[in-house]
Formats: sequence, C-alpha cells, structure tokens
Amino acid sequence: MLLPSLALTLLLAVPPPPSLTLEAAKARADVALLRRALETLHPGLHRYRDKAGTQAAFASLETAASRPITDLVLWREVSLLLAGIHCDHTKAELPESLEAWRRAQPTHLPLRFKLIEGRMIVVSNDGQPGAPPPGAELVAINGMPVPRVLPVLGRTVAYDGSTDQAIAAKLGSDSDLMGDDFNEAWPAFHGFPSRWEFDWKRSGDRQLSHATLVPIPFTQWTTLPWPGSPYRDEFYKAIHWRLDGKVATLRIDTFVNYRNPVDAEAFLGGFFKMLKARGVEHLVLDLRESGGGSDDVAVALLRYLLPEPFVWLKPALLKAIRYGDLPQHIESWGNRQELFEPPLDGFRRTKEGTWERLPRPDESSRQLQSPSPDRFTGRITVLTGPMNASGATMTLARLREKGGVRFVGEESAGSAEGPTGGRIFLLTLPHSGLRIRIPNAWNRTNVEHFAAGRGVPVDEAVIPTLLDFEAGRDRGGEVARAPAPPAAPGLHTALAGNWSGTLDYRDFGSDRRVVLPTLLTVTGEGEEVRLAFTFDDSPGKTVRASQVLRIRADGGVLESEEERSTERMRILERRGGRDARELTLVAEGTGHEDGAPVEVRTVLTRRGDVLSLSRLTRHPGEPFLLRHVYRLAPRP
Repeated sequence: MLLPSLALTLLLAVPPPPSLTLEAAKARADVALLRRALETLHPGLHRYRDKAGTQAAFASLETAASRPITDLVLWREVSLLLAGIHCDHTKAELPESLEAWRRAQPTHLPLRFKLIEGRMIVVSNDGQPGAPPPGAELVAINGMPVPRVLPVLGRTVAYDGSTDQAIAAKLGSDSDLMGDDFNEAWPAFHGFPSRWEFDWKRSGDRQLSHATLVPIPFTQWTTLPWPGSPYRDEFYKAIHWRLDGKVATLRIDTFVNYRNPVDAEAFLGGFFKMLKARGVEHLVLDLRESGGGSDDVAVALLRYLLPEPFVWLKPALLKAIRYGDLPQHIESWGNRQELFEPPLDGFRRTKEGTWERLPRPDESSRQLQSPSPDRFTGRITVLTGPMNASGATMTLARLREKGGVRFVGEESAGSAEGPTGGRIFLLTLPHSGLRIRIPNAWNRTNVEHFAAGRGVPVDEAVIPTLLDFEAGRDRGGEVARAPAPPAAPGLHTALAGNWSGTLDYRDFGSDRRVVLPTLLTVTGEGEEVRLAFTFDDSPGKTVRASQVLRIRADGGVLESEEERSTERMRILERRGGRDARELTLVAEGTGHEDGAPVEVRTVLTRRGDVLSLSRLTRHPGEPFLLRHVYRLAPRP
C-alpha cells in the first residue's frame, strides 16, 4: 500500500519511456518490410479477409506511415492491421527497450477485472487507499465512459476467425505480451498514465464513487490475485484435480510445455490410473482457462480419453519454404538451417500452390496414436469457454468428433478446423524496433466436422452472471458435476410479486450512467408475466412503463413486448438452482441502436431475494456492453 506522498515521489522519479519518433521514410521502410513478410510467409493472410480488404488495410497503414510517427502509434496502426487478419498467433510486440521499461515502471492498472454481463467488474486490487473493491463496477476511466474505452482497445485484439467472443475475455486476461489486452493497448491510444482516475459503483448503488490511484509496474500487476491461470502458466503447474465419490474433476489451465518440459503422458498417468483403480464413473475435464500450447500435451490427454486409435493432425500447409532475405530480420527457435532452408523433398506442392509438409518418423502429431491401457472409459463432460484457442480448441474439436462427450459452458474461441501456427517467426522491423509474430504454417485438426471460422459449440450453455460472481459461485462446474439439472421455475413462479430497487442505464448520448429509483410489480401466470414499472425520474416527475415477457410453448424463444413492439430472442440458457424460485435465463436476438443493427442479450437472474434483469448490446467485433440493468429486492 502506497501513502499519497510516497506515490507522488515515485511518480516524479519515473524515467521517461524510451520511445522514439520515426521520420516518414523510415516508417514507410518498416511498413514495406512488414507487408513483404506477411505476403510471403503468412498462410492465413486471406483466410478470413479477402484480398481487397487486405489491400485496403495496408493502404491505411501506409498512409499513417507517410508522416513522422512514434513507435507506440506505429504499434497501434500495425496492431489494427494484424487484428483484421483474425489470427490469434499474429500480433505486434513493443520494441525490447520499451517493453523492458514497462516491466519495471508504473503504467499498469492497479487492479484486475473481468467483463461480466457487459460490465467491467473488479476482481482484485493492489490495496491502495480508496481502491474500488472486488465486485465493484468501473464506470469511467480517466474521464472516459467505459463503453467508449473498451470497443476502441478491443479493435487491437487478435482472435481466430469470427470468434469475437474472445475480445471480452482477452481484454481482462491474456497470458501474452503485457498480461491483458487492456493494459497492452491503452498507451497506444491514450499515452502512459501518470495516474488512474476511476468512477465506480457497486451494483444497485445510486451514486458513483471516485478513486485516484497510481499505476503499478507490469511485474507487480502479475502478482495481483486472479481466480484463473497465472500469467504465463506452465503445464506442470497448471493441473488441478478433485475427487467426489465417483465423480472426478481435472482442470488443465494451459498446454504450454516448452519452457520447462515434462513427460506429459507420464505426468497425467498417475491421475488416470487412480480413476481406473477407484472406479470413477464421471470425469469433468475443465479446460476453460486453457488457450493451448504444446502438441505433446494434447496427444497425451487424448490417449487417455479416446477409445480408438487416432492421428492428431492433418498435414500442415505452408505458404513458402524459401524466404529470400527475410530470415536476416527473423528470429525463431530451433535450427535455422532446417527452419529457413528445409529439404525440398520434405514437402509436396499442392494444386493451390501451398506446400504440404510430409510426415517424418519423429513427428508424433502425424503418427497413429493408440489409446492408453489406462484410458478413462466412463462418462466425460468438458467445460469450455472463450479463453480456449489454439491447441485447446483443437483438442475440443477432436473430442467433439469422437461423439458421446458432453460440452458445458460457452462456445470456445480458436479454430476447430485448426489455426495458423507452426513455428512463430519474430520479425523485427529495423527502424522502429517493433517485433511482429508471424506463424509459418496452417496446423489442421484431423476432424471432418467443424464450422469454418468458429470454435467448438456447447451442448449446455452456462453463461457467467454478476450474481454468480458476487456469490463466489462456479455454476459451470456445478452444472457439469450435477447428476441431473434442477428444474427451472416458470416466469411467474420466479418473478411474481412487488419489488423495489434501481434502474441503472447508459445515456444514449453521453454513455454516462443514470440511476433511477424503481418500483416493479409482476403479475401473470405460468410462462407469461406483465412487468409494471414506476420510475422516480426527478423530483415531482414519475414515469410508468410496462413490459410483457413470454416464453413460447416450444421453450426456445423469449418474447418481450413493449409499446406495441415485440422482440424475439433465442434462449441460450434456462436453468433452475438451489431453491424453487432460482432462475437463470439468457437469451439473444437482434435490434437497432441509433439506426445501426446490434446483437442483443437479455440476462434475467433470480437469487434468493435479489432480482436482476439486464440488457446488453454489441456491434460486430466488439464485446457486449451493458445498456441497462434493474437490480431489485422484494418490497415489504
């Protein structure tokens, strides 16, 4: 904890960032090298964006480089171009000197957060006086409403295909670069902060609180408490398990096994031998935190889960196997001769002009793998989510192909078909020092069924809610382990009665928050209820409104009627809970805001004496953001 005077002294002692301004000729030279490298090397450059779109993106970057530009702003413009490739392995790193400065000097948020129900919720802080506590919502940062900050920073987030659900997850946690994509991108848009100004509130509060905090160094940020995987976790440390009678849970938070490698099959072997010895009937495999990593972990895990022999990967495809003078600007791991001048007889040229890598005797990912004698033969449930990508999503796709595996949670990010990956070439742009990660191969999962550009879907959706977070509940884990789902109450059973609380909404013009005292009366029967609202809009001004909610007979659609308009939304999740009135209902549809189409999500939750009804919206390529929320309790 820093005293204000000490914090000020430290800020005054911070050396300036080692940033530089490039003259236009040097900036253009770096951009030209980047373009040549991407067009020569990247096997997925036009996988999700046509050539015309790529040409337009390069033209925009070249325009930005046609005048003097700082390395930080160039990073921003390059990152925007790379994000449009929609490849999670293609991204820009800061120059080494600037990255080293950020590791030691205070530039990061002094807190960790998650986006839950479209709100920026504090998970932990560094203990500075007045810091927003865990569970608080950040409403504005350095004078800017959060809904105007997150979509802008989110434009730099790299993800595979059309899995833009990854943006919300990566803004809060990404074991890559500077730890999360919020802190990674902020300086490129808003400069390095000398202080953080937060407007924040607890759910249901009528007034905002304010905090002025000092930034912290990246190394300190990595030590802040976090419920998921630590920054740059490793396989041998990222395995957690529990046994509840005949139900076992195995959580693997990363497949990364190349920094301090272990024998993955032997490492997992003790756990699966125990399952066999104890006659475990149901295995819950929790991969929600894993973004992937090493092939050997995926292969070892699948040998314990798949009943038939399998081949992990189809042949990898490369765009090029000779690179001209580009290797002088590239670093990677392994033997450079084998990497940049591989034998031509190790490849086959396809009719599309790509190079298909032929299998090698030492390449386990292309060899037929037999199930382990200790493989698990009982029921398997897999927990998934938007943090999944790369090798984790490929593993999920292989389990989905097997059939008979139950998937619970949220659709994964990543590519079920297989991402561009292979070796990651680190291209250094000589004038700016920016380093660009470029994958050299398209790694193809050995599956026949997938949705192009998507991850792996779930059988049973479990969407995290703010009431779950406040209660410290992992409903996904509860649902996965439960022998049978609890019955979901009808709308009338869950909602009927008289309620009081607040309506908390974003002003359409300013995006600032407005909170109104609110009364609600719910009447009806079965699956149709009428909500009658009374709002205290200002002294002497009372506003009344009504809404009808109805679940159609087939149970798959939620209808909402307001002022002679009807909105229909597909129900993603409808679930009961610990008591007869507990309800989680999540539905999605489409609507319009300011004349533009948006995706709409409704989240209705009843937990004991708390009722929450929120509406979230988003534009394509952006995270869901709160539009309004009712937070209510029963009236006496």
